[in-house]
Amino acid sequence: MKYITLLFFFVSLQLFCQCDGRYENEIFSSVNDTTVEYSDVHNWSSTDSGLDMDIYFPANDTASNRPLILFAHGGVYVGGNKNNPTMVSLCRAFAKRGYVTASIQYRLTSTASLIGSNAFDIFSQTVLNSVSDMKAAIRYFRKNVAENNNTYKINPNLIFVGGYSAGAVTASHLSVIDDNQVPAEFQSFYEIAGGIDGNSGNPGYSSEVSGVVNLAGAVNTLDFIDVGDAPMVSMHATNDNTVNYECANALGYATLPILCGSGKIHEKLDEVGVLNDLYTFSSGGHTAPLLDLNGLTIPFISDFLYDIVCGTNTIQEQKSDSFTLFPNPCQNTLSLSFSDSKKEITIVDLFAKVVIKEIVQSGEQIDISYLKNGLYFVHSNSFSQILIKN
Repeated sequence: MKYITLLFFFVSLQLFCQCDGRYENEIFSSVNDTTVEYSDVHNWSSTDSGLDMDIYFPANDTASNRPLILFAHGGVYVGGNKNNPTMVSLCRAFAKRGYVTASIQYRLTSTASLIGSNAFDIFSQTVLNSVSDMKAAIRYFRKNVAENNNTYKINPNLIFVGGYSAGAVTASHLSVIDDNQVPAEFQSFYEIAGGIDGNSGNPGYSSEVSGVVNLAGAVNTLDFIDVGDAPMVSMHATNDNTVNYECANALGYATLPILCGSGKIHEKLDEVGVLNDLYTFSSGGHTAPLLDLNGLTIPFISDFLYDIVCGTNTIQEQKSDSFTLFPNPCQNTLSLSFSDSKKEITIVDLFAKVVIKEIVQSGEQIDISYLKNGLYFVHSNSFSQILIKN
């Protein structure tokens, strides 16, 4: 999944970011929380309708346009919930730093299904279902910004996702999978889950993210990772036998798909030039990132995110071709020129709402006459540019 790169990043900082004493250390002593249903499309269980999340925010905070982090719990996709103590600790710790945070429910499967003859298919479908759910949670907030006066006072251009174990697998896949990267053997699962945007609700809004927190997570193939993917911070132990630090079958079961852990992920991120940081434990197994949550893990994540939110890290512009957008400013018809024969082009407004998304030929014109005057962002997998509609 591509994120809106250099220009969008810096403009969002200029328009929304507030970092004076915020986001690096705990500056609030107390946190409030509320529970919402972010989707009514799928049920979490037969006795729990819809999908819920707990939202945390610093008490008595007057700031608006705050960065948002969504966390997903672990549990091998068969257990756990939004009340997971680690997720609650992460949410509260970052809310005390000034973030808005959320711990989400996502659909699970049964233990029996992961040891049965159809384990490969069920595991694959469950992962993609969870990605669909997390995307709906992201869109819930952007919909709230556009349609409900931004109840939670977030910056819709600074949304991060993360989690531990299965939750990190979900967040990592969300950040790197593009529509044209799905292996043939996973295509049917992908279609059932609703394709690139998922079918878990809140359509019409972007599910792009500005970064990923990966605690002992993995991706199915390193081929997902390429130029323009979101920055990632990871923590993982080399002796993790549940989600391998390198590449191995999930849970060590030959009947489950191959997953490539943080060691290989960050080698590929370095190779393609995506901003990243990795803390490698030499012991501790799968729970290593949880063993010193407050003393090591949260500060490590916090430092990485602070550098993005507050602009102390320089994200290099990632371009693979020449690109021209004209005229700019534009009133009615926008022309695009690039070296590839065709590209998927997305145009989003300042609230990160997708207003145009289509595959265009180089030299093709796009009608934007019906858009309101203002600032927009045009991006694809290898470029991002500001568009002024007047």
